[in-house]
Amino acid sequence: MLFGGIFRRGNCRCGSASDIHPLRAEPVQPQRGGDPALGPAFGPLPAPLESWLRFEEKSIDGGTITIVYTLDAKSHPLHALPPERRAAPAGPEPCKVAEIDLGQVADPAHPAHVQRIARMAAHSLKVFGKLGFEVPKDLTIHLCTFGGEDGANYRGGTEVWLDHVWVSTRLDGADALLTVAHEIFHRVQYEYNPTTAKTSQLYAALREGGARLAEDWVLDSGDRYLKDGIEFLDDPGRPLIYHGAPGGEIAPHSYAAALFWRWLCEQHGEIARDSEFGHEVMRTILKRMVNTDGYSLLELREARGMVVGEGHLDRFAQLSVANGEVLSTETDWGNFLVANWMHATGKPKSDRRFDYVENDEGGGRFSRKRPFVWPGETLQAGKLAAKPYVFEIPQGAVRAGFAARYTVVDLGDAPPSLLKVDFAVEQGMGDPLVQILMVGRDAAGQERLKDLIRIDSTRWTRFVPTTGLTQVVVIVAAREESGRYRLAIGAAAGRAVLHVTPWNAAAGTSYETDPRDTDRPWNWTSPDLMLDGKELRLRVTNRGDAPSEALTVTIHAQGTVNLPLQIGPWHQVGEAASLPPIAPGAVGEVRIPWQPPRMAASATSWGLRATVAGGSDGRLVVLSSIGKLPQARIIDMVL
Repeated sequence: MLFGGIFRRGNCRCGSASDIHPLRAEPVQPQRGGDPALGPAFGPLPAPLESWLRFEEKSIDGGTITIVYTLDAKSHPLHALPPERRAAPAGPEPCKVAEIDLGQVADPAHPAHVQRIARMAAHSLKVFGKLGFEVPKDLTIHLCTFGGEDGANYRGGTEVWLDHVWVSTRLDGADALLTVAHEIFHRVQYEYNPTTAKTSQLYAALREGGARLAEDWVLDSGDRYLKDGIEFLDDPGRPLIYHGAPGGEIAPHSYAAALFWRWLCEQHGEIARDSEFGHEVMRTILKRMVNTDGYSLLELREARGMVVGEGHLDRFAQLSVANGEVLSTETDWGNFLVANWMHATGKPKSDRRFDYVENDEGGGRFSRKRPFVWPGETLQAGKLAAKPYVFEIPQGAVRAGFAARYTVVDLGDAPPSLLKVDFAVEQGMGDPLVQILMVGRDAAGQERLKDLIRIDSTRWTRFVPTTGLTQVVVIVAAREESGRYRLAIGAAAGRAVLHVTPWNAAAGTSYETDPRDTDRPWNWTSPDLMLDGKELRLRVTNRGDAPSEALTVTIHAQGTVNLPLQIGPWHQVGEAASLPPIAPGAVGEVRIPWQPPRMAASATSWGLRATVAGGSDGRLVVLSSIGKLPQARIIDMVL
């Protein structure tokens, strides 16, 4: 697909992200019909017109598929079909490409290759139509070659303002089918939003990454999105949303965004089946992202809210930031970044969110690939000095719009009991998403994610216990805003690390379970804060290596109709309780008699908030629910 610079003779095509050239991204007024100097790819057919031939066949919905080609090598040396693709069928011949039966080719007046391209187009339109996408009724394909320089690998292309797509004469078989499917899906995208705003936030990622994904629905074995996905993992700092590269160019990795769209479709598809499932997610995205000023992140967030599954595209759900009341840290952007690391840990996987359904079966290159870690950002914990190792991350290292950087601490034979992780934004980056992966191994040697801490504030300190871990991975990601940050990791000891399991999380962990997990469905209840008989029970674990101070526990309740909670008044339950010092590795427990406060008559459930004060790391806040309970009877007495 063309990226705007075509009108200044820029190079373009829909092909592999590995060999695409940087393209100019400044907005330009499109030249309707294309630039005549660019020939049949992005301009009118060059003279002599009589040397251009047409093959037509009806598509499944009654439309017409037209293939325009030439055999005149003298007049059109770059565009004429090569000799090996000029033969017409001697009679009806089966048309089978990559084990897909496309019917027959039989017209003796046109090359079999031309008819095969028409069959590929008809098949692609049929696939997209059956998946529920809006498809163009009529389609014209120009068979030609764009780019005469040695080594040019321009496969195909189209533009909103063109009346055709083009496919290289150099392609045949599966390569041709994938390119035909890719370019036709661009025409599908235009049915929803014919924007030419190429510098909008998600233009390149959705247009090119979405079309790369669509190839997989037509030819499951093509897997070009995995090839590009490897390139994405090779540089996780590549942003998914637009940023201007030096010289105002578009960053040349938009095809790799297919990895993200594929993962999103796998996670939020309504029906799990083969490689096709999840197409309704992309369909919803296209239906929602219709602003002709370009594809926006706001529209993508809205589209994500319209498909199945708990969580948000990239934002934590907060009841009160000031009070530390976090409803959920479940985000697709965060899960995707974890999946890029944990998918390489072999099978079986403990959490589907952190894997790909189609993961280069057979132990291919992608299945063993992890994101690139910059030299010097893999640390051996045993060598950490008392002074923390400080990473001064240069500006632009985490570039604008959904980019990430991975830092790894390998825990050797004698790791410190605790790691101290300090993070601070130095410039810009007002909306970071930072995740600390705590990875261990089971008895079989299989890597497992033991815990996951997620933080979205710009300055913080966390202490990470290392017992049972083999690796700690810190993933620093940008959302909308680029910037520069400081990350310091050092050894620590002699400190209490308090933990209370948040709601919807497995006991002893810090992140929500998979919402689809039928063994642990989200019930908006913390296993550490719940109603036990006629008492509220709170458990606090010391994961550090020193006893805690004495702690103070306060519990508040509010009546609610729906979960999660809504902003509303909290009412204290009983008196504040004292919790004696907790020894390392021990669990402290406090019980408070359940005395339900008044609540609105419409409320059907109770929500709880426990606050633990007195710890060295400040307040610890956890939310929970105790489900549907009858209201306490209120008796008004008149004396």
